[in-house]
Amino acid sequence: MASSGSDPIRFWFDFASPFAYFAVPGIAELAARHGRKIEWRPTLLWAVFKAQGIAAPLDVPGRKAYLFADIDRSAAFYRMPLAKPVKIPFSSHLAGRLFYGLTAEKPEMAADFVRAVLERFFARGEEITSLSALQDVMGALGLDPARTEALIAAGRDALGAAVDEAVADGVIGSPFTMIDGEGFFGVDRLPQIAWRLANGRPNGENT
Repeated sequence: MASSGSDPIRFWFDFASPFAYFAVPGIAELAARHGRKIEWRPTLLWAVFKAQGIAAPLDVPGRKAYLFADIDRSAAFYRMPLAKPVKIPFSSHLAGRLFYGLTAEKPEMAADFVRAVLERFFARGEEITSLSALQDVMGALGLDPARTEALIAAGRDALGAAVDEAVADGVIGSPFTMIDGEGFFGVDRLPQIAWRLANGRPNGENT
């Protein structure tokens, strides 16, 4: 059964997530192939975890060791450049606020901004937590860096709301992709996402 859905693909992620960085090219290709738009939804994963009572993965030594090994392996598997991160974990709240402040005015910049921030940190190893770093991102996108601070302030409430909405969507990590009300956690779910988009959901399947 061919997919007949037309709702956007909601792509929940944290700018601090290397697995979101790995997933962006694949999710963009799948959306284009199936005629879907992407609703880019940055959130703060630490705040989502806190609201759900979930321990942060990097707080557990065994999971931390596995995740760092998996980052290197995933970069090789997806053939994407990976620089040694400046710092992990960290809070990506300034980048998230800037996203929502900017896209409230220029929604067409969403995908370019997401890619620019993720590539700056994970492909080039440059920090994304300071005002000056985000001013550089704005300038690289042909936008006015002088407006960065005001846009960060404008996006504060929207990022807070995104945390609540992520919890309501059942987000349990980054990336977390919602397709027609169904959630898929992780970059390794891209094949299942492709399968679902190609085939749709059988009648009567649980939501």
